[in-house]
Amino acid sequence: MATTIYKNQNYPTVRRGMTGNDPEAVKALQRLLHLMPDGVFGRLTEEAVREFQRAHGLTADGICGPKTWAALIESGATQIGQPSEDGSLDISKIIPVRRRTITDIIIHCSATPEGRDYTAADIRKWHKAKGWSDIGYHYVVLRNGKIETGRNQEIAGAHCEGYNAHSIGIVYIGGMDAANKQAADTRTEAQRKSLLALVRRLHQLYPQAKIKGHREYSPDKNGNGVIEQWEWMKDCPSFEVSELRREVNEPLKRRY
Repeated sequence: MATTIYKNQNYPTVRRGMTGNDPEAVKALQRLLHLMPDGVFGRLTEEAVREFQRAHGLTADGICGPKTWAALIESGATQIGQPSEDGSLDISKIIPVRRRTITDIIIHCSATPEGRDYTAADIRKWHKAKGWSDIGYHYVVLRNGKIETGRNQEIAGAHCEGYNAHSIGIVYIGGMDAANKQAADTRTEAQRKSLLALVRRLHQLYPQAKIKGHREYSPDKNGNGVIEQWEWMKDCPSFEVSELRREVNEPLKRRY
């Protein structure tokens, strides 16, 4: 039986851990937040709810109750079907019409040994084996330079905790030495060219978005405003993205 939202704001309250109780309500919430609508209220859904709540001056508890539902619907990010004669509305008819706001373009490595080929299908298999709904990245750059699509770009990824809702995740195959013991910049020339072209295009579409490597999102433990090597939670993406940022911005500067 479909869940309904009534005019008197009798909204269903959904929270982490809910799967079978009201899956349609969870799916509707996930669609509004540009998440994969799998009906499972897990960590990523809770993270997205908290971020939305903070952005709209609500208590950031990660629980979607009446006030959060109302803010989601009134934010202008939704398209709502016509209510039935009793004034109720099928929650499954609420769909997002606004594109995701992108504030970050995040570069990753697959943390696989140098010289070994893997594809988006392989990564999708790995991530689904963890219980995820899909591959966590939006784009995958293969060793031969081919760019494969991962998760739909309009759906939030699962690649950088705390930043998934408004970011695009790009991963290149590699990032570890041949012995799979140390982080290494294993990008082939073809990967370098494709990664630059992809990030440059995304930056044209989202010029305000920051371009960073995964490790740049590590906590700034000493509060000096710089993420230093000793603060890195991981080496990913195994190269300095500052050089990529410079290359991306170079052609933009020459136009003026």
